Amino acid sequence: MTTLAVVQVVAVAIFLAIGSWRPRVEGALFHRDLWLNLATGAFLFVIRVTAIAWLTQHVSVGLVDLSTLPSAVSFLICFLGLDFGRYAVHWADHRVPFLWSFHRVHHSSERLDATSGLRMHLVDFLQLSALPIVLFSVLLDTSAVAAWVVPTVMAVGMVSDAWQHANIRIDARQPLFRVWNTVLNNPHFHSWHHVRDHSLGHGNYGQTLVVWDRLFGTAVDRDTSPESFGLASDDALVRTTAGLQLLRRGEL
Repeated sequence: MTTLAVVQVVAVAIFLAIGSWRPRVEGALFHRDLWLNLATGAFLFVIRVTAIAWLTQHVSVGLVDLSTLPSAVSFLICFLGLDFGRYAVHWADHRVPFLWSFHRVHHSSERLDATSGLRMHLVDFLQLSALPIVLFSVLLDTSAVAAWVVPTVMAVGMVSDAWQHANIRIDARQPLFRVWNTVLNNPHFHSWHHVRDHSLGHGNYGQTLVVWDRLFGTAVDRDTSPESFGLASDDALVRTTAGLQLLRRGEL
């Protein structure tokens, strides 16, 4: 298991544990959506350590050299570039019908927890996997930056993914939370991204930072939590590993 995979497993375990202690929605820790998320995550992990790993090792263009910059500056450039790229792709996933046809697999979960980020269609996964390859191997030359820079940027995203999907109760009215909520993603902010009724919230696309949503007018701020998650009836899918990957239509 790669180091990044260990980071992801530990983050998911920690936020699952916190969610069981302080849940936003009461219920059993182990449920159907969790098992489906884990099964999908295992399937995509095989793709990550085979095809994606091979492609990463064989793509090296590096149009912009970062080797002359301090490591902290390189980290900041890489982090902001990847985080904005993820925001932009996520925005497109919801606004372009062809991309939404695949991305809705991620939104099929009716119970959010720290494993929910593992559920996605293969096309969605390949799209997201291409982002760091294009950014760190094509646009930016990261071959000579400090060895910790790119893995740390990737690890931050993985931890944030588990954190934002976690079933953790947060009081959105607390002053400290409001400060946090102006900059960084969190389970309350992201829960409105997964609301079943898109007329109540159609935004909150950021991964780690929410500043992109605030800058581009896609932030949805509400003090309460959504009443239901998942897909509307016209987008419903069969909620099995094969059913989701094959985009089989289902019923709620």
